[in-house]
Amino acid sequence: MISINREAMKLVRQVLAAPEPLGVLVEQLPCGATVIDMGQKAPGGWVAGKYYTLITLGGLAEVSYEPFPIGDRVLSAVRVMIDHPQVACIASQIAGWRLEGARAGAPILAGPARALNHANLDHYFELIDYRDHADEGVIAIQTAEPVTDDWATTIAAACKLKPENLYILVAPNSSLVCAIQVAARIVEQSLHRLAEEGFDVKTVRHAQGFGVIPPLINDEVIAMGRINDSLLYGGVATLYVAADDEAIAAVVGKVVSLASRAYGRPFVEIYEEAGRDFYQIPLDLHSPAVLHINNVNSGRTFSAGEINYAVLRQSFFGEEAMGR
Repeated sequence: MISINREAMKLVRQVLAAPEPLGVLVEQLPCGATVIDMGQKAPGGWVAGKYYTLITLGGLAEVSYEPFPIGDRVLSAVRVMIDHPQVACIASQIAGWRLEGARAGAPILAGPARALNHANLDHYFELIDYRDHADEGVIAIQTAEPVTDDWATTIAAACKLKPENLYILVAPNSSLVCAIQVAARIVEQSLHRLAEEGFDVKTVRHAQGFGVIPPLINDEVIAMGRINDSLLYGGVATLYVAADDEAIAAVVGKVVSLASRAYGRPFVEIYEEAGRDFYQIPLDLHSPAVLHINNVNSGRTFSAGEINYAVLRQSFFGEEAMGR
């Protein structure tokens, strides 16, 4: 059986061997856990962003960059190619572990160590038949807050790890690394929406997708809005499944952002109207802009959604929407 923590640790060791060229800072907490800063005090960068993305996918993907034109501007997009999407995305990449028992304000965790969590396994594991067993674990935290000893000891205890065998990646919303790793969540975003609509994600064999990397800004709230817009309005996923055509046709149009009643405005506006409470935002908005599903049984491909360049221009460049 594949161990996502063992695979991810191969990449972590590469980062630890050359932190300076990657723009990364490495710190050991008093408890012994290792924090790998990829965007708080450290600058991070394009290569660090690839490592963060690959590690949170349990080492089970390929990551590359490509151009993404928006009018007369050309941004970059990140593309992910995934051969074990259930394990890489659902068991690892999804931010599904709410850190209970730590001090107030503790974040939601992503990464391979979620599959080692014996204390409070998050509900996404109900969708797949996977658990991991490893002596070392890797977790990722999307936050501007310093990682505390309290957080690390809570995580290590839940994973039944010695704190010195826990490795924590961290990057805030405003960092390049975070912008990259969120845009690279386009397949994960598609899978959890399919599951929420009752589609059996165990039928998904392979996946690939890309998402635009937004311009950076040193404002955590605006940056958070832009990285969400990259998925909702500029992210495209393609899934290869072995299922019935009828099941795919019934769901594909429901799991793109265009189907949400909240669709059509920059995410930060919707977030502010919801009182900065993610739980007040319609669940169906957290969807890809475009989804293609290729049924390997029939050979047919089902598609829905569209890239909304107008909202991307408004979110990224402050330009008023003038049609898609």
